[in-house]
Amino acid sequence: MSWPPAKSLCTPLARTLLGGALILLACVLAYAPVLHGQFLWDDNYLVGSNPFFKSPRFVFEVFRHWLFLDSFSLYYRPVQNLTYILDYAIWNRDPFGYHLSNILFHAASAFLLFLVVRRCLRGMPDVSPVFGEAASFAIGLLWAVHPIHNAAVAYVSGRADSIAMMFALAGWLLFLNASTGWRHSLALALASLCMLASLCSKEIGITWIGLFTIYLFAFERGLPLRTKWIEIGALLAVFAVYLWLRRLPEARPLRADAIVLPLADRVMLMFRALGDYTSLIFYPGNLHMERTVWNAPDYRDFPTWQQNLRGEYLSLMGLITIAAFVFACWSPLPGRKIRIFGVTWFVLGFLPISNLFPLNAQVAEHWIYMASAGFLVMLAGFACAIPPRFHRALAVALPLAVLALGVRTAYRSADWADPETFFRRTIAAGGFPERVSLNLADVVAGKGRIKEAEAILRDMTARYPDYPTPRIKLGMNLLQQGRKAEAQQLLTFSPQGAATLASTTPQSWHAELELASIRYGAHQVDAAVAILDDAVNRYPEVWDLEQYRADILQATKGPKAALPAVESFAQRNWWHLDSHLVLARLHAAAGDYPTAIADCNEAASLDIHNPAPFAQAAKTDVLAGQLPQALEAQFTAIARDPAQPAQYTMLAAILYKMNQPDQAMAAAREASALAMGR
Repeated sequence: MSWPPAKSLCTPLARTLLGGALILLACVLAYAPVLHGQFLWDDNYLVGSNPFFKSPRFVFEVFRHWLFLDSFSLYYRPVQNLTYILDYAIWNRDPFGYHLSNILFHAASAFLLFLVVRRCLRGMPDVSPVFGEAASFAIGLLWAVHPIHNAAVAYVSGRADSIAMMFALAGWLLFLNASTGWRHSLALALASLCMLASLCSKEIGITWIGLFTIYLFAFERGLPLRTKWIEIGALLAVFAVYLWLRRLPEARPLRADAIVLPLADRVMLMFRALGDYTSLIFYPGNLHMERTVWNAPDYRDFPTWQQNLRGEYLSLMGLITIAAFVFACWSPLPGRKIRIFGVTWFVLGFLPISNLFPLNAQVAEHWIYMASAGFLVMLAGFACAIPPRFHRALAVALPLAVLALGVRTAYRSADWADPETFFRRTIAAGGFPERVSLNLADVVAGKGRIKEAEAILRDMTARYPDYPTPRIKLGMNLLQQGRKAEAQQLLTFSPQGAATLASTTPQSWHAELELASIRYGAHQVDAAVAILDDAVNRYPEVWDLEQYRADILQATKGPKAALPAVESFAQRNWWHLDSHLVLARLHAAAGDYPTAIADCNEAASLDIHNPAPFAQAAKTDVLAGQLPQALEAQFTAIARDPAQPAQYTMLAAILYKMNQPDQAMAAAREASALAMGR
């Protein structure tokens, strides 16, 4: 078919930049409500207690660790941590900056999607330059504002999808636009680095490599065969390097309670997941992080199947989607090759999340991040077959669709404003109550509503009696209320049960930590230490256990008794800031001031914003009688965190010792003003 020529209102570069600016503006407007949102859920680890993003020292170290330290997961995403290192250097702990980065990564992915699709449509049958440009921009813009991507953009921890897609598309463009000679070699090297960065951002990068390989040989006509094979060789080298990098972290055992569903159940899950994703693409109404679309026991007999018949529309939608894919690929209507390309894109992106392979959830909205772009490409192929008399209607429908999707995205973004809002709305939408309710209990308890948290945990314990985490958290809650006898019953497990917990529930060490605190509070020191010794054997790299044992030993036997275990932990985990701070405190208490200062210096290099190493150094220098050094260290601690009253109180104490009463009084007044909330 032929499309009418466009009036050349601007140069190709200007049109490209204008398209990028519009995509960026749409992303910022759609996700503006989340810019002042707080950290929540996995953010509390990844940009909270995660030790590997607080200093440039970890630029290479992140490649030697899994994303989550205290977990059975095998997520290898060092580039995600590298983005957090950059955010932390710029924004410290301000959530605004992290959310802004997420939006920019998403906008960059949408812009690159526009460029890649435009390049891929060039030269395809039935595609005029005008249609190629218009369709590729429409795909980029619609994809940018689609609400289904909220969990990948509004959620700080969800950025892995964005950066994986961003690097993959950048590599794709470099591969396709490489010229000859040294420029080709440079483009090839940069493209390979981008593809490696994509793989190291999220495992879905493997799918991008597969899609690009298929595109090269099935759709690309502009590159010589020799160039294609060179690029495939580069991709194989990238994949080999990635496999080598994944061997750097320590091996992890599979979960002892991992369950693999029968093939028939997995196939049913695939149909229902496909139906759910398709429904959300066309009507993104009931959105929440993770979704349950199939519960096998509910379909074991005819009566229960009848009760769940209303949910079968998802299976039907999945079958309809597959039929639509077949029609798209076989129909002789114009745009067939575009439709085949889009279907191939979607299917490759969907297979890893189809439930044919084990997953930690059934459906998660951010998983469709890559595949949804392929769905839009397929729809563009259908648009290519629309008669010219309907083109004006398409031109009107596009901005209306962008507006509607953008408004829905903005409304959904407001769900991420604060943790309590997010968890309550997720539960109301039907999203994984057994996990989300636990987080809600933590949030309300942190706000001082202990009884409300207790009610949530009691309900969880009753509904999920085989799930140990609610029981442990309920015990911790009761202990916080001073109900030690009840708490002890919930926190106590048999030796065999404790061993099983250690192999199935990584966070179960909290139970033993709390039991030790009960014993120590009852002045049963030996019993408390024995519990901790046993727990450390089961959880050898959990710092909280080591630290509490060190605190007890220091209080009862002196600092030298606590030093060996803490030194051993710090040597095994050189990157662990708190262990170096405790070492500094113990060495100072033992009178070894030079070693204590060295410990503080080591800790300071592990976190570029944390004032604690310099505050500890100031205390150590005071004990050593080195007041000028103490004053300098305390000023550095204040510079790192000028809003803490305790920092000025310590400064006042040092200044008094240095016979500077006026400056000391000024520091004390500042401490009082900050404490009063000035």
